[in-house]
Amino acid sequence: MTTFWRPVCLAAVGLLSLSGCGLVGQTKIVRGSVPDSITVSSPAFREGAPIPVRFACKTEGGQGKTPPLRWSVASTGVGAQALVLDDPDAPSGAYVHWVLFNIDATANELLEGVVPRRAEQAVNTAGQTGYSPPCPPKGELHRYRFTVYALSGKVPLPNGAKLNQVLSEIAQRTVARGRMTVRFGGP
Repeated sequence: MTTFWRPVCLAAVGLLSLSGCGLVGQTKIVRGSVPDSITVSSPAFREGAPIPVRFACKTEGGQGKTPPLRWSVASTGVGAQALVLDDPDAPSGAYVHWVLFNIDATANELLEGVVPRRAEQAVNTAGQTGYSPPCPPKGELHRYRFTVYALSGKVPLPNGAKLNQVLSEIAQRTVARGRMTVRFGGP
């Protein structure tokens, strides 16, 4: 196995193991059922609608900006928050575009093009730290899920931490979550 493929394979194994845990999958978290009690929205797009091009990759005519998001703040017992942006329609399985963690527990929005101070970013599926904008293969329509997690405490990892480690730590600390799904691409 070449040096390039080893981290990609490890990330894929990590994602497959977590997809059933609700981080990049459907309904369950490692420690049992967690309520979908957080409402996620955006002033720039609606649930189920196309994400504006400015948030997409440059090859699609986009600027690669991080999108603005708003969410309801979970109630008591929250020590931090996290955001995971993934594409469940990627050819090789769920593709994680962005993991933002250790967001302040009282925050309820992200501004366009801004990463909150003191928040950390994990390495994404592309192997880069930070936001990887939507960029589906030509002619394919993909879904992009913005999932906000309320965490019982901060994730004890630094900026640039490995994707599978951060997702595992988020899963262990999740007390509530909410999701917004948009789409991008097509003919």
